Amino acid sequence: MLKINRNKILGFFGVLIAIFILVVLLYKPVIFQEGNPWPQIKGIMQLKFGDADIVKLSGSDNKFMTESKNGTTIHDFMKTKGYEFTEQMGSGYFFKSATGQTAVATHRYYSRHYSLWNITENINNTESNNDLWTTITTSDGITFQYPKEILSEYISEAQWPPKLIIEDRPFICNPSGNEIQQGGQTEQRLVDNRVYCITKESEGVAGSIYTAYTYEFPKDNQTGVITFTLRFVQCQNYDEPKASECESERSAFDIDGTVDRIVQSIKIKSKQLSIAEELKDCLPKSDMDSYERCNELLETIRNFDDCVKAGFSIMKSNPPQCATVDGRTFTDETNSTWDVALTALNSCEVESVFQTHSKLVTLNLKNGNELTAYEPQIDDVMEVVDGLKGGCSDVRMATE
Repeated sequence: MLKINRNKILGFFGVLIAIFILVVLLYKPVIFQEGNPWPQIKGIMQLKFGDADIVKLSGSDNKFMTESKNGTTIHDFMKTKGYEFTEQMGSGYFFKSATGQTAVATHRYYSRHYSLWNITENINNTESNNDLWTTITTSDGITFQYPKEILSEYISEAQWPPKLIIEDRPFICNPSGNEIQQGGQTEQRLVDNRVYCITKESEGVAGSIYTAYTYEFPKDNQTGVITFTLRFVQCQNYDEPKASECESERSAFDIDGTVDRIVQSIKIKSKQLSIAEELKDCLPKSDMDSYERCNELLETIRNFDDCVKAGFSIMKSNPPQCATVDGRTFTDETNSTWDVALTALNSCEVESVFQTHSKLVTLNLKNGNELTAYEPQIDDVMEVVDGLKGGCSDVRMATE
């Protein structure tokens, strides 16, 4: 009887060992995906039989595990550390504390039931989310921030960084179409209470889906347009557990928040008005700020050319004269233009130069003639003469 019982016990343990070996063989890619499986196995046991919703894995200061079904666990955990959720970008969840410190929690699946989190806290108090975001300025003078990469395993950048333009037209959105048809699908959507017109056009190529995005939004009575393309791997190309991980990442992926942050970072370089345009704006006004601004602009007018460029009329006289609104009159003392003066200097035809406070420049030429012109800014002629050293013989320089 004892021998029979012993054989049954040995057989039972043999079956258990066989099942264990079979499970290890079948789920080897999952079990060993992080190398040593013990920290993950221990974490699963703690989640399964303990009260905690999130556990720190042994042997690491910043790696944690949660059950995948508890999607808000990481938000609650970061709150206990003093952080509030700000945005999600792919597999990255960004947080910010009341003191301005930032943190990013990067997510990946450990089987379909459990999630691993790498949490990096940025104690340097920067605004760049651990140097992920960078700044670019377009040829139109538009500056904005964008992430260097999308933090996703199965989603990547195809046409990146995003292109941004501002079009001089009113913002209008006409929802229509289908994502997989020509022209794509257009829908109006609110992102953090800001309105966007979003068009998506998708095309399958060689095991991947390429989706072109166009986000339109109102900007200063005009319409801003952001375009980019992302590549989505077709999840059925993978075996388990990666297929499920891919599907889960796709379903959780949200690019709207990222685009909204890009839009909020936009800075448009304002067009610099000419003196004539500024004077035209401030002269009719009676408030003190406009009065002071006009006086500042009038003080920059020092000669006939300045007067004309400021928009004041040339009087019928010989030589020509120009009068400003503050009672000053300027006479054209020149016999040439600044462009001609530059040509003479660069051709080594000038012997000496005299400059006045009114920006009148007198060039004494080597042939005995005299050329007079107004320089655009005071001391411009000095910079030109300095640049001639070695190219021409020394040009004598004198100022008033």
